[in-house]
Amino acid sequence: RRTMASVAAASLVLRTTAAQSAASFSHVTSRYSAVRLTALRSMGHTVRVILKEDLPDGKGYSGDIMKVRAGYARNYLIPKKMALYAIPENFERLGIKDPEGGTMEERRARKAKLAAEKEAMEGEGAAEARAADLLRQYLRKKVLKIWRNIDTNTGKVHPGLVNHINLRQKISKQLRIDLEDHEMIHIRAEPVLSHAEVSDQEVANLLEDVGPKEASDADKMEKVDASEDIKSDECQVEIRQLGDFLAKITLRGGHTVPLRFTVVKR
Repeated sequence: RRTMASVAAASLVLRTTAAQSAASFSHVTSRYSAVRLTALRSMGHTVRVILKEDLPDGKGYSGDIMKVRAGYARNYLIPKKMALYAIPENFERLGIKDPEGGTMEERRARKAKLAAEKEAMEGEGAAEARAADLLRQYLRKKVLKIWRNIDTNTGKVHPGLVNHINLRQKISKQLRIDLEDHEMIHIRAEPVLSHAEVSDQEVANLLEDVGPKEASDADKMEKVDASEDIKSDECQVEIRQLGDFLAKITLRGGHTVPLRFTVVKR
């Protein structure tokens, strides 16, 4: 009886251990399957494509190689022939190199080079943006006052006028800000009702179309040197009346700063 009881007990222990092992194995297997499924889903979440056309809102441009959602590529970009999947056959077909191709050392070298270039560009751009923002805040509540003689018969400025050169000189003398040669001032020809009644946003809207015009290809071909290019971008507006006016200062990097000025009777 003792022998039978011992055998039964041992059998129970073995069955219990086996059940626990099976449960543990099942748990590990399920966990592994879940992790693997998540990894597979993650891998299939995005795909690389080669853009053949510009994307809306400047999200990508023709020739760019970028990662997009798999559904976006499958249901929109590829059917509309706006992009191709970034696979070796398509790189060869378009005659371009895969930026992620090559050996590990080549990819690392390219990545380091791009990172260095991006850092340099962002560093320079950030400094220019900060300088423009400082000047913008400084000039925000300031109004340059320019005195002129007036013809009592016509009410027009006489014999002088106000142009971009006068504004540049006034900024230097009154505010002690010396603009560089490439930094331009463009004047809005029409006066505003009153600086006190014009908000910063309204000023920005009024100055939106003020500035150098885009030169045609023919004009660009005719330009001899950079000095000629600068002269062609100079403001041609001349103010010959009293009133409140606006101007736009264009700094390095294309950053713009609004300027308020008023022409008053001497």
